[in-house]
Amino acid sequence: MSSRTILFLTAALACLLLCAPARAEEPANAISLRTEKVIVFKDGYCLVIKRGRAVTNGDGEIFTEDVPDAAVLGSFWAIPAEGRMINMVAGLHDTTETTEKEVRCSNTLEILLANLGTACEVELHDKTLLTGTIYEVLAQQTVQPLTDPLRGMFGMQPLGLRHVAIRSFVPRTETVTGVSGSHFILRTASGDVVLPVAQVRKLQIQEMKTTLTRTVTTKKQSKRLRFRFEEAGVEREIRVMYFRPGVRWIPTYRVHLDPDQEKNTAEISLQAEILNEAEDFEDVPFHIVVGVPNFRFRTLPSPLILEHTLRNALHQAAPQLMAQGRHSMSNALYSQRSAEFRRSAAAGSSPAPGAGVELPGGLSAAGAQDLFVYELPKLTLKRGERTAVPVFTAQTTYRDVYTWNLHLKRKDIESAPSGSGSPSPLVLSKNEIWHQIHLVNNTGLPWTTGPALIMLGDQPLAQELLTYTSPKDEVRLPITISVDTRGSVEESEIGRKVEALKWSGYKYARIDKQAILDLCNNKAVGIDVEITFHLGGKVTEASHDGEVTLGAFNSMDWEQYRGSPAVNNSSTVRWEFSLDPGETVKPTARFHYFARH
Repeated sequence: MSSRTILFLTAALACLLLCAPARAEEPANAISLRTEKVIVFKDGYCLVIKRGRAVTNGDGEIFTEDVPDAAVLGSFWAIPAEGRMINMVAGLHDTTETTEKEVRCSNTLEILLANLGTACEVELHDKTLLTGTIYEVLAQQTVQPLTDPLRGMFGMQPLGLRHVAIRSFVPRTETVTGVSGSHFILRTASGDVVLPVAQVRKLQIQEMKTTLTRTVTTKKQSKRLRFRFEEAGVEREIRVMYFRPGVRWIPTYRVHLDPDQEKNTAEISLQAEILNEAEDFEDVPFHIVVGVPNFRFRTLPSPLILEHTLRNALHQAAPQLMAQGRHSMSNALYSQRSAEFRRSAAAGSSPAPGAGVELPGGLSAAGAQDLFVYELPKLTLKRGERTAVPVFTAQTTYRDVYTWNLHLKRKDIESAPSGSGSPSPLVLSKNEIWHQIHLVNNTGLPWTTGPALIMLGDQPLAQELLTYTSPKDEVRLPITISVDTRGSVEESEIGRKVEALKWSGYKYARIDKQAILDLCNNKAVGIDVEITFHLGGKVTEASHDGEVTLGAFNSMDWEQYRGSPAVNNSSTVRWEFSLDPGETVKPTARFHYFARH
């Protein structure tokens, strides 16, 4: 190889070193934070706890680039295990990284440069044949931005929009080295010849080299947290915690009824389905919480994460699961369900947490003030992944109950349309009698609100919402409408007194009525029945020891009501019966209401 070629390569190498400095080694004061624990709530938020150690530099600082992209205002804390931490600083840090890669030549100029000093045979466009050695390529190094097609050529993934939006918000530039030129020198037996690269029609080289080294330079600003201590050159351990959106757990239940229905036993299993759209977790203990914490500033980002808004990737990745926000599957939802049963916990001390419950290995349960925590085993869960973890399996008891929730709605007589075809002033809800199972929580663990699949052997019976049930409490799960149990109601007037009441300048008539309910058990087995009868007015008498509850005026009892709410009550009557096969019961209720003239 000639001295001119050696000089050219030396200059090119020097240029590469100047334009693309080598990546610096990791500083000694860089701390690697390892996730120690993740505490997950049902509303899509979690508490992340990390820990790491490093030696402070001459300024007493350690740092990390593991800065979360989301954290709630006031929840980002750094706690040293020992020593006094002076402050924590969040900011941007400029870094330059270089990588070199052998890539295939894409044109004749690059082929010539890759084969400097090699013998070759050149055929020009005018069919002239020349033989000699590639002595010099008259080219210069170029630097150009690294575009997506070039990234593919270098075996790198393109920077898609989602990647940029989620991974980083900081500036990033990438360049790649190249060459440009139009001529080369061929050293022949008769002398050196300058040839234009564009005139080369054919190039023949023994064992031709077809790759060329290119250098990729990446300049970026990365987020960095610096922790400053009083002492320099000492090892310090630090614990970082922050509350952030992006991880949620959804409780799902399977209630397996014993095929031998005379035993009245059921097996209930809880499974935690965990969604992760926050960050990668590797071999990390997960704690899932029954209950929702009160974080007043949950929508405001901490300034320490250097983000302008609080990014909640879970809302983007699974909007259908997050549509109801923090109240989705709330433990308070049982109060909104029709014919729901709830009573206070039975007297006596509650069983210890986990009593009578089969918990998988490595999993325990504990109470934390008004929140209850299930401690799951260590999990590896990348961002974007979901997992299902068995939480517990327990034996419990149940009984079948049939509920008839009847509601009479009345239209104001004066406001009802006149003439033929006028609707009846009585509006009756559907006579649907529901078959439900009545479960007792004797597990010692709370059952949080979640969907429940009810099975009898391998036969699915229904899926419903199991509402929050504390230990020793009871809950009902509707299964289906009973087609073999029929109910009807008849209403008749038994008295009327005109101008019985004067209120706010209006005269009201008192109308006395009697409602007769008719319920027949057409099933081949005996059943327990509960009837709940709602109506507008004041119930004065109920047969079969019906339990009467009087309440204030309820607009749901009426349609187009024109009178004063002060003159009419709302009443509820409850009956409980045990009906043998083919048996019929006809409870009655007497009541009155006031209608304005």
